[in-house]
Amino acid sequence: MVAFLLDKARIVFYGNSSQQIGAGHIMRLFALAQAAQTQFEVVFAYKSCTDVLLHKLHQQGFSTHSINSPLNTHELMLLKPTVLVVDDYYLVDSELDTLKNLDVYLVKLDDGLNNAIFFADLIINPAPNAPLDVYKRHAPTAMLCLGPQYTYLRQEFSRCNLIPVEERKNLLITLGGTDSKSLALPLSKLLLDCLPQVQIQLLLGKTHQHQLSLKNLQKKNTCFHLICNPESVAEIMSRSGLAISAAGGTLGELASMGVPTLALITVDNQLPALTSPLNNTWYHGIDVRNFNDENGDISQNRDLLNKIREEVLILWHNTCKRVHMGEQARQLVDTKGCQRIIEQLMIGINNKLGHQ
Repeated sequence: MVAFLLDKARIVFYGNSSQQIGAGHIMRLFALAQAAQTQFEVVFAYKSCTDVLLHKLHQQGFSTHSINSPLNTHELMLLKPTVLVVDDYYLVDSELDTLKNLDVYLVKLDDGLNNAIFFADLIINPAPNAPLDVYKRHAPTAMLCLGPQYTYLRQEFSRCNLIPVEERKNLLITLGGTDSKSLALPLSKLLLDCLPQVQIQLLLGKTHQHQLSLKNLQKKNTCFHLICNPESVAEIMSRSGLAISAAGGTLGELASMGVPTLALITVDNQLPALTSPLNNTWYHGIDVRNFNDENGDISQNRDLLNKIREEVLILWHNTCKRVHMGEQARQLVDTKGCQRIIEQLMIGINNKLGHQ
């Protein structure tokens, strides 16, 4: 226990979710909150958050608070935070000024998108190519948690037993909380066509825009399984011999479970996955930002789908390669990233309060 925090302090996590934003910001804050809840009283603050995610937060016993836009000092300080953890790409200048002048310990989750809150007390970026020199130059006084050892993973991932990749018979499709490109249906059809005997699992975070079509696909194909809001995502991943995944925070989860992965870059903020030194090691990245499924017409996407099909067939039929990819993934990410972050956070608070 840190000497200056004899009573349970309050940590406020601020982030948002929507169809456009996705669920990733809330889910990685959720992972940090699980690690922090023994030392802190946890509160989530948001401008927008889906009912599914709010229910998940409440199930864990976390308080939630809807706040106005833009962020303002009065409303934030009413929450009485000792620590404020911010995960938001879209803060305007007035909101940055508000955060800069708050009398709290400020933590920023950053993805290297040139909008870092460089005045934060602690900055976190788990990417393998997180630019230490940039952070040192722009935030010389901030504590830094950089690299895959700080990957955000929920508690369920530390409780899961793994089986060897060569014994895993399932192929997993996971496209984040919203599937903003509506890839689930065309990908499912594609895989059922090229790998008709393989058990294909489609993992959804909520009811999908093509839910009826996906349910009909499941009725017609005994090898296709639609999974929505499972009790343990980690358990499903641990039994997957290959995954097709959106290239967001889910990549860290898949790496911890040693799942060789075809990573689909669906939005601009996932572009670092293409330039990462890890691309073409335990995962292979494909840029699908131009995929367009308006009115169900996917003819213009044929080249992208063919590229995915080719990669999937090569990987699925090369067991030795997938085993090697899984080993590389497991060496990169363990399940203690959030605990390491909270340890650094506690040290930082202790140092800051000790100098006041």
